[in-house]
Amino acid sequence: MQSYATASSEHYFWSDELNTDAIGFAKTQDLCLAEQKCRQRGREFSELFRNQYVLNRSPTRVYPGWHKKVLYGWTLHHGMALPVVPIRDANSEPVGFLLGYALKSNSLVVQDTLRLDCRLTDFNFVSQAEATFTDLAGRYVVIFLTPRSKRIYADPVCDIPVLYDSTTKQVGSSLALVLDREVQPNPDFPPRLVLEGNRTLGLQNTLDATVKRAVSNHFLDLDSFRLHRHWPSEDAIFDPTPRNTNRFMNRGLEELATRLGNHVTALSKAYPSIMPVTGGRDSRMLLGCSPDALENIKEFCGHRFHNQSRRDIIHGRHVVRSTGYGYTQYFKEPATCTQIKDMRLKMGWSGTRGELAALAMIERYPRDHMVLRGNIMELLRANQWRYTVINKPINHMMALRRLKVTRQAPRSAAKKFGNAYFNWWQTLPENAQSRAYDFAFVEQYLPNIQGPYITAMHRTPFINPFNDRRLIEIAISMPTKLRKDGEVVKRLLQRTAPHLLKIPFV
Repeated sequence: MQSYATASSEHYFWSDELNTDAIGFAKTQDLCLAEQKCRQRGREFSELFRNQYVLNRSPTRVYPGWHKKVLYGWTLHHGMALPVVPIRDANSEPVGFLLGYALKSNSLVVQDTLRLDCRLTDFNFVSQAEATFTDLAGRYVVIFLTPRSKRIYADPVCDIPVLYDSTTKQVGSSLALVLDREVQPNPDFPPRLVLEGNRTLGLQNTLDATVKRAVSNHFLDLDSFRLHRHWPSEDAIFDPTPRNTNRFMNRGLEELATRLGNHVTALSKAYPSIMPVTGGRDSRMLLGCSPDALENIKEFCGHRFHNQSRRDIIHGRHVVRSTGYGYTQYFKEPATCTQIKDMRLKMGWSGTRGELAALAMIERYPRDHMVLRGNIMELLRANQWRYTVINKPINHMMALRRLKVTRQAPRSAAKKFGNAYFNWWQTLPENAQSRAYDFAFVEQYLPNIQGPYITAMHRTPFINPFNDRRLIEIAISMPTKLRKDGEVVKRLLQRTAPHLLKIPFV
C-alpha cells in the first residue's frame, strides 16, 4: 500500500493490491447481488465485472479481485480492467478519481494523472474544476471529493453508467453491483416487458423500485444524493439564425472534423484499437474524419448475423478497402445461454438490443483492444426528429414514444412518464429547449440502451470518440431539416472523404 504525504493524507490512501476472495468476509458482510448471482452460477465475479465499479462508505468492504481507493470518507472499489487515475489540484493535493478513458479538449489522452489548474484553497475551485470535467471527452466517470464538495460527473451520454441508491448511499455501474438484496420490482417497468424489448427503461428508472440511473450532463451530489445540471450553458446557441447558413455550417463541420479526427488519432496511438465499419453513415464519417489514425488501427471489421448485417459487411468491406486497408469478417455464431445470462447480469437487466444477436462474434474481438465506434453521430442525421415536428413546439407525447418508455404502458404510468419528461425538459436552459428531442436522445435514451451494453462487454473497452460536449453542441446546432435531409452528412464526407460518397449506403 502506498500513502501520499499530503495535508489530507489521513483522508486518503491508494491501494494497488488486488483484494483476495471475499469468502472469508461473508460472515461479516453481505455480498452484493452480482457476487451472489456469480456464486450461484459458478461464474467468476472478478472476470465478468473486471471493468466496473462501486462507490460507497465501506472501506472494509471486499470485492474479489478488485482494487480499493479511499478519499474523504468514500471508498472506490473497481475491477482490474477499469483504468483509474488520481485527480490532483495545482498543489498536487488529491481531489478525486478519474475512471475510464478521457481526452482533454486538445485531444490529449489522460493516462497518469488529471491535474487541475486551480488549487483546493481557491474561492472558485469547485466551479473551475467542474469546467475541466465538462470539457473532457471520451468514456469516463469523475469522482470529485473535497472537504467542501463531493460529486460524481459522467461523460456526455453516461457511457459508463452511474446508478445510485439514496437509501444505502451506494453508487455503481450496474444494478447488480449497487444492490445487496434481490431486486424490488419497479411497477412501471415489468421485467418481462423490458427484457423482451417491449418497453425501454428511461427517465431514471431501473428494474428496481429504489435504484435510479443518473441523467447525463447532471452531477450527482453525494451529500444530498440529488442531481444538478451542469451542461449546456445558457450561452450556447442551439437554434441559430445565421446570415449565411452555408458559411455557418462549413465552419462548424470543419471544427467537428478536425476535433473528431484528433480524438481518434490520439486514442488509436494510446491503445491498440479496432474499428467496426458498416455500410451506414456513422462509421463512414468516423473513418473519413480520421485519415491520420488509420495506420494505427489494428483491425477494421464487421460481423454478419442476419441479412441486413450481410449487406452491411459487403459495403463496409468496400469502404475500408477503398482506403487501402484490409477487413476482417466475423461470421454468424449463436450466443450460448451462459453468454446471454452473463450479459444480462453485467448490464443490470437494463433491457435488450439488436446487437445482442452478435454477442458471440463480438466476444471474439482481440481481448483488451479498444473498439472505436461511430455512435452518437446519429445527431448529425436528426434521428429523433420527424419532418412534421420541425420548427414546431415540442410534442411531449411524441417525445415519450421516441424514448420507447410508453409501449404497452397503462394510462396511469404514461401520465407519470409525461410528467417526468416535462420536469426534465424544464431543466434545460431556455436556449436548448427547442432541441429537446436531441437532448433526450443524449441524456435519456443513450444512458439506458448504450451505456449498460458497452459496459457489459467486459473483454474489450468500447468508446465513442464523438462523445464530446463540443461535438454534440456543433451537431445539435446544425439546421434540423438539413440534418434530416442528409445534407450535413453529405457535406461532412465531401469535406473529409468524398470518395466514400460513391459507395452506396445501407
